[in-house]
Amino acid sequence: MAMDAAPGGQMASRASHPAVRFLPMRAHALLPAIGLVLAAALAGCAQSAPIATPQASSTPSASPTPTPEAAPTVFRQPALCAEALPAELIADLEVDRGLVLLGGPEGRYGLDYSLDPTPEERAGGITCIWGFGDTEVSSVTVSVAPITAESRAPIVAQLVYQGLNESVAGDANVYWQEGDTEEQPAIVNVVRPESWISVIQTIGGRAAYDEAVEIANDAHETVYR
Repeated sequence: MAMDAAPGGQMASRASHPAVRFLPMRAHALLPAIGLVLAAALAGCAQSAPIATPQASSTPSASPTPTPEAAPTVFRQPALCAEALPAELIADLEVDRGLVLLGGPEGRYGLDYSLDPTPEERAGGITCIWGFGDTEVSSVTVSVAPITAESRAPIVAQLVYQGLNESVAGDANVYWQEGDTEEQPAIVNVVRPESWISVIQTIGGRAAYDEAVEIANDAHETVYR
C-alpha cells in the first residue's frame, strides 16, 4: 500500500504477467554483465551442439496431438483479504508470526482501522492490515486495487511525489524503498496496466524489503488467474 502523498496518510506473478523480480538500484549495474556472459554461453552451446542424423523408419509417425495454448492470465480484483494472498502466506502471518488481521474487509476493525480510506481503497481496491493483537500496531499491510487508463496517471504521480525509487520489471513499474529498522518502512508498489499491488513492512531494512517483494509476488500470483 502506498502512503498518502499529503501529510496525515495512513501507512495505511505466469504467462503474460511475470512475477516481479528486481534489485535495489546499487545492484542494477551487474545485470548487463550477467546478460553478456549468458549470451556468450548460449552462443557457444549452439555452435558446438551435435546435429542428429535422421533415421529411416518403416513405421509412419503418428500425427502430433495439438497442444492447447495456455489461457491468458486475467486480473481479478479481490473483495476479501483471503482472496488477495495465498492461504499458506496468511497462515504464516497469523499462526507463525502471531499477527492479527486488524484492518480490511474481514479485519477486527473492518474499514475503520484507518481514519481515512487508503489511496488503494479510494481507487476501488482493498487494504489488509496485519498487526499485533495487543498493541494493535500495524506490521504488514497489503493492498490490491484496479487501475484504468484514467486512474493510472494520478496514481503514478502520487508515488513519484513520495520520492520512491523507480524500476521496471516486465510489464510492471515498481516504486519502492528499502527503509530501515529505525523509522523508514519497506515499501513496494507494483503498478501494471490493470492493477496496483502494494506492500508495506512497518519495520524496514533489507530483509524486510526482500520479504515485501515476495509478498507482492504472492499477491500477483493470487489475483492473476
